[in-house]
Amino acid sequence: MGKHSKNAGVMGAESLTYHERKALGFGTVSERLGKDSIGNYYDCRLTLRPAVDPVCTPDGFLFSREAILENLLAQKKANKRKVAAWKAQQAERQRKAEEKAAIEAEAAVLAFDRQNHAGASAGAAARLTASIAAEADALLADKRVASGAVNIRAHGERMAEMRAFWLPSKTPEAAANLEAPDGVTRCPASGKPLRLRDLTSVALTPLPDGAAQEFMDPVSRDPFTNATRLMVIKPTGRCKRRAAHAVDGGGHRRGTARAAGVPL
Repeated sequence: MGKHSKNAGVMGAESLTYHERKALGFGTVSERLGKDSIGNYYDCRLTLRPAVDPVCTPDGFLFSREAILENLLAQKKANKRKVAAWKAQQAERQRKAEEKAAIEAEAAVLAFDRQNHAGASAGAAARLTASIAAEADALLADKRVASGAVNIRAHGERMAEMRAFWLPSKTPEAAANLEAPDGVTRCPASGKPLRLRDLTSVALTPLPDGAAQEFMDPVSRDPFTNATRLMVIKPTGRCKRRAAHAVDGGGHRRGTARAAGVPL
């Protein structure tokens, strides 16, 4: 009897081996991506094309100026619509709260009158107040429901239009609970707050006798590739290699201020 047959019934023997699991598709799936599937360093994060009049964010994301301006403008318009919708919802809630308070006050007066003039008991007056409050909640919430036999007879037309959960066309919909918008425009790549003043213009130095999208370091004259680590100098917008920026002391001479840079 072989070793496998002896261990066939022990705990864990029914599990698959590594090769069996891999053959069935379990585990990490790895795939080598080609050059065409990876964007270039000079591509816009929105258009996925070579950036036109490029600008970069403080986090180093590159955009075409027109594309990022249109995106920020669209965000501002969307924020205005969200603020208007939120204010309308708050006004509607305030109106319903005031109407409910008025109905509850009238119900308290009616219950007091029934208890003191019509001889109704305290329990009957409390039930009357509770039924009126429930009916007010149903009306203010736009729920076409019946709370009792009296309501069925008094509101026959409304019962004919009652929403039924078993009919798709009459399924009740929950009211959207809007949150107060912050009104902040955000970077479409990182999601962090971004203002127009935070954008830095990028000046790429073209490679002499090179193609249309070939650039180089303005100091070391080394050509850029997708593997080159770049940074943008804020005062001038010049794009250079990080290694060259570290070698030349940050782009400043003795007695001058150090130039701030944005890594790309």
